[in-house]
Amino acid sequence: MATASPAQGKAPEKKKRRGRREPLPKTLEEFLQWNPEGGFKYEWNNGALERSVKMITPRQLYLVYRLAGILEKVKPKAGGRLICEVQNRTSDTQIRVPDIAYYTNKEISQAAEGDFQPVTSFAIEIISEHDKINTVQTKIEEYFQAGVKVIWLIFPEFQKVYVYTGPEKVAICKGDAICSGEAAIPGFSISATELFRKS
Repeated sequence: MATASPAQGKAPEKKKRRGRREPLPKTLEEFLQWNPEGGFKYEWNNGALERSVKMITPRQLYLVYRLAGILEKVKPKAGGRLICEVQNRTSDTQIRVPDIAYYTNKEISQAAEGDFQPVTSFAIEIISEHDKINTVQTKIEEYFQAGVKVIWLIFPEFQKVYVYTGPEKVAICKGDAICSGEAAIPGFSISATELFRKS
């Protein structure tokens, strides 16, 4: 039986090779030197690489705007900024990356000079359907062990904020209830209604 030949003048198509993926880090030292790509956030937890979806999307910008506005009004003595997704060395074997966190002017300057890795006093996580409750609770414990003073878990879908001032000390803010970050930044507070206002 005769076999079909390729159309005259056309070379057989070659399969395209997929680009090689950069190897994932296997040690804390490799993790600290790694520059990941893609729409994910990576954290290091006792020798294991943990991946989650990045949360600061265009739909969350209004939250960053509201929070930055509060900081500008209260003008903390230590100065500083609210910054998105910076590595925090919460222990010798753990690196966590809060969605938003507060850093003083001194911490920002120290970090710019070398290997100093600040641990924020105020960590903010924006919670979505991608977050696992056990992972979130574990991170809360880690943050407080590392010296964090206040943690906010923001739930945009439900317009609620869980304000933690200790692993078992939590206030749930909704509507006109005041969300406070004063344990870390004196004067830093906003109602849930105002925080979730989009205009």
